[in-house]
Amino acid sequence: ADFGFNEHHQNEVINYMRFARSKRALRLKTVDSCFQDLKDSRLMEETYTVDEVSDMLDGLQVLVRGEVEMELINTAHTNVLLLRQLFSQAEKFYLRLQTDISELEN
Repeated sequence: ADFGFNEHHQNEVINYMRFARSKRALRLKTVDSCFQDLKDSRLMEETYTVDEVSDMLDGLQVLVRGEVEMELINTAHTNVLLLRQLFSQAEKFYLRLQTDISELEN
C-alpha cells in the first residue's frame, strides 16, 4: 500500500498496521474463548428453559462487553502514546503538527 510517505514513514505505518492486526486477532481469540467457555461449562442439558438461556446470554454479554471495552480502552491508550511520540519528536524541531479528526470518521 502506498500512503504517499517516504520509504521510512511508509514502513512505520505498515509496522503499526501489523501491530494493530496482531492485537485485534488476540482480542478476537479472547472473545471466541468467552463463547467456548460458555459452551463447555453451561451447555450440559438437552433442553433449557427460557430463563436459563436468558441467564447464560446475560453472562456472556457481560464477558464480551468487558473484553470489547477493555480493547477499546487499550486501543485509545495506544493511539495516545503514538501521538505523544510523534508530537515529542516534532517539538524538538519546533514543529506544530495538526490532526484532522473528521478524517477519522471515514
